[in-house]
Amino acid sequence: MSTLRIVLVDDHPIVRSGFRQLLELEPGWTVIAEVGSAQELAAWMLQSTCDVLVLDLSLPDGDGLVMLRHLLAQRPDLAIVVLTMHDGALYVQDAITAGARGYVTKSSAPDELVDAIRAVGRGETYLGTDVRDYDGAVAADSEGALPELTSREAQVFLLLARGHSVARVAATIGINAKTAYAHRTNIYAKLRLGSDHELRLLAMRRGLIGRA
Repeated sequence: MSTLRIVLVDDHPIVRSGFRQLLELEPGWTVIAEVGSAQELAAWMLQSTCDVLVLDLSLPDGDGLVMLRHLLAQRPDLAIVVLTMHDGALYVQDAITAGARGYVTKSSAPDELVDAIRAVGRGETYLGTDVRDYDGAVAADSEGALPELTSREAQVFLLLARGHSVARVAATIGINAKTAYAHRTNIYAKLRLGSDHELRLLAMRRGLIGRA
């Protein structure tokens, strides 16, 4: 039996330790590294590789979705399972669109992560039971919540609402900064907003992001 090599990326050591113990109960599975930040992950990936990477979206020094896109640009065949506290439909959509093969929330039963890794190891996609209903309906949900905006403007809106700078928005969705600023200007005008703070408050009221 070949060994399945797993890397855990989460900024809480106690979380990593608990999941490591769980995963290594599975025959042939081994956690070859635990990583606590985006910087550590980038350095580790320069020298090593794995079969499955379990990635938290909330890293202390970077956005997990940005890191996910960066990793898959370098290694398109890498199987990434998102393990996160975020259960909103838009987070699920962003992660799967970016190329994640699995999405499990931290409020799920621990065995769900095992099921997710087993599925992606077979080349399948896995959504946790508490986010499975979002599959195939997420885009419609986001458009319904932001009817005033085009699809691209809605995408920019959501990234700004999650705290991204305009430069980070541009890098995340592959547009230049000038275009990103133009989208933000249009969003402000259409929604009668005066700042990114007002934008985030609106996103909370419409249920697009959680309350801080």
